[in-house]
Amino acid sequence: MKAITVIASPRMEGNCRKIVDSITEGINENNGENKIYYVDKIDIKPCQACGGCRNPEKPSKCVINDDFRKIMDDVEDADCFIFASPNYFGEINAQGHIFMDRFYSMTKNTSNQLKGNQKAVIVFTYGTPTGTYDEYINSRVKIFESIGLNVVEVMSVGGNKPSSGDSEDVYKKARDIGLNL
Repeated sequence: MKAITVIASPRMEGNCRKIVDSITEGINENNGENKIYYVDKIDIKPCQACGGCRNPEKPSKCVINDDFRKIMDDVEDADCFIFASPNYFGEINAQGHIFMDRFYSMTKNTSNQLKGNQKAVIVFTYGTPTGTYDEYINSRVKIFESIGLNVVEVMSVGGNKPSSGDSEDVYKKARDIGLNL
């Protein structure tokens, strides 16, 4: 099993990474692999709304030649895509927005939608109690589905976990997700 992960958190060792590490542990136990990208460490530009991806006469992938295209090519060849982002002030953080806005080039209205039925795991972390932002998070899940991903798990993790401690349940759930991909 091959997974590709994008972490939108600017904190390289923050809650998103800790949860992804537990998911990766489960993936590795099944002889799989997980390649991890950080939005802050890649060259990614925001969508320019140029419409190049929607040109019916000459369909193409996003015309911006940056790391987004490379990562999504990797996702196309993978079995699973994992996306982890903190939720700031009730919404996905800026890095997550920049990455997800580029999905515009891959929706059903383009020829670029994923066709391999890749599984997706979505992780959102935040400081308020778990469940506070579930309505918002579920609306974000629809965006992942719009590009052809099969979202099999959503982790909504509040309470500043796992950093705040007492997170064995979070780690166990994340590891189990990795084991079951």
